Amino acid sequence: MMTKQDLDQRDNIEKLVRTFYGRVRQDELLGPFFNGTITTEEAWESHYDLLISFWELNLLGKQGFDGNPARAHHGVDKHFRNSISTAHFDRWVALWSTAIDELFEGEMAEKAKAKAAGMAKGMYKKILDKRPGGFIVPGGASGLSFG
Repeated sequence: MMTKQDLDQRDNIEKLVRTFYGRVRQDELLGPFFNGTITTEEAWESHYDLLISFWELNLLGKQGFDGNPARAHHGVDKHFRNSISTAHFDRWVALWSTAIDELFEGEMAEKAKAKAAGMAKGMYKKILDKRPGGFIVPGGASGLSFG
């Protein structure tokens, strides 16, 4: 039986990012947000590069990421009329963890799943903090599971 590799180098992170976002783009819940924001293949390629650098920084400590995830997510939420909910983050984390489990194993793979779950919680809070009127939670706050 073949042993899966760990997420310990850029090529593996790229494989994960491309596999995962290929699924996100097709997902009924998440696809409209991503495809409505990133509208060309050229823009997707730039997004992939940014995300690969983001995960290199967060998993391997490699410098080179130049982005502002909180500002980007707030902009998407505003564009989609403050409609991002916990269900979106839960789905994102579930798809991310599934892609990792299918492709990789090891310390960095586990770290990537744990970091994503923590980031989802923090990002949702940052989105809520930026909404007019404060904490407007579409669908109610009862669904705060985040994976």
